[in-house]
Amino acid sequence: MRFCQLVITSLLSLIAVSAHANNWYDRGNAGFALFCAGQAPIVLDLYEVSTRELGVVKFSKADTAVDKAVDLASRLNSVDPARARQYKDSALDFMASAQFVTDLGIRKTPDLGLVTVPAECTLEQVVFQRNPSILNKARYVVNANLWNQLDADNQAALILHEAIYREVINSTANELFSERVRIFNGIIHSHQVLSLLKTDYLKLLQELHLTTYEENGLKISLGYTTPEGFWVDSEVFMDGMGRILSASLAANQYFGYGGMEYACIGSTVAEMGRVTLDDGNIRTLRVNPDFARDGACNLPMLIVPDSNGFAIFGNMWFFGREQNLIRVDGTLNKKAQLAYKGMTYELVPDLFKTGVYNTTFTFDSKMNLIEVGLGGTPCLNETEDKVQFVQNLANGEGTVALSDTGKPEQIPVCR
Repeated sequence: MRFCQLVITSLLSLIAVSAHANNWYDRGNAGFALFCAGQAPIVLDLYEVSTRELGVVKFSKADTAVDKAVDLASRLNSVDPARARQYKDSALDFMASAQFVTDLGIRKTPDLGLVTVPAECTLEQVVFQRNPSILNKARYVVNANLWNQLDADNQAALILHEAIYREVINSTANELFSERVRIFNGIIHSHQVLSLLKTDYLKLLQELHLTTYEENGLKISLGYTTPEGFWVDSEVFMDGMGRILSASLAANQYFGYGGMEYACIGSTVAEMGRVTLDDGNIRTLRVNPDFARDGACNLPMLIVPDSNGFAIFGNMWFFGREQNLIRVDGTLNKKAQLAYKGMTYELVPDLFKTGVYNTTFTFDSKMNLIEVGLGGTPCLNETEDKVQFVQNLANGEGTVALSDTGKPEQIPVCR
């Protein structure tokens, strides 16, 4: 059989996409199928399972296309339950988010990459996807004439393809081509993920430029695309049992842990910080300085219990084995007061100094504050009955120990 190579590239499109990372509104992406004379049409992803030597396709035994796609996504349940749920939700949402058009061609999008197809076959675009916006209410535009020529297995393959691509276009990976999406779809169809160790599975995700993996409610960063367009793998260290010991956290996510709360949407910095984990539980978290400087989202924060609603925004967090908070190191850049159990703790900034002041808060296992530092030298202001942290270059910074009742201990009088 004679083959030809189809390489679809567009210099104009590449320049536009590089200049506007993840701007999929105008370009979108597509699901393709091969239509060959005398043969049933086949989705490109499934055709490439054999040409890329990904194994043998094992179709779902469910009935409808949507049910088949959900069943295929469930193959990730044991190795990647969060991603399995995400793909299932996208599959269940497909029909409600699709606009089926007849007698209307869809202009091919330039995201195929390198494709090798038989010369007597044509490659047709069946589905076009882009995030809903003022330009389009429907997420998917489907060529109904072509869609109806596909059997339920091939329709399911397209639905799963679009579920994977939906993740990619809303991630920190600026993928110009759909090759990696097609490969992952093919791997899922060939049922190969079940044979992979967790270490190998995460390496596979990195090679596919899938940016996160969820571990115990935390989105672990696997990598990201730099502003210059280069993919960077994030370091993930694991033990022999497949437990993650150290990794970077994705910036765009929400989680709460041990009194700490974190929420961020739309950060242009891919990674919020570096964590060490013990059986999935956070032991330390160090915020990425680039994320802190970016300022698009708040640092992880904690409202001090029994206080006046004093919020700590910390860049270093330490936790005990019972998930109890031990210590938070953060910064202040202005005068601040903490009212805690009848005593006021106050930062008195140096009028001749600009910048930030380092803070420290230490807690016991019951979240009682047992040590506090607000970025200056502590002393007791007897006149105003408050502890002041006076910032000056001569005396540096210090902390105050608190008793079981929350009272400051062994603190000199302000002079």
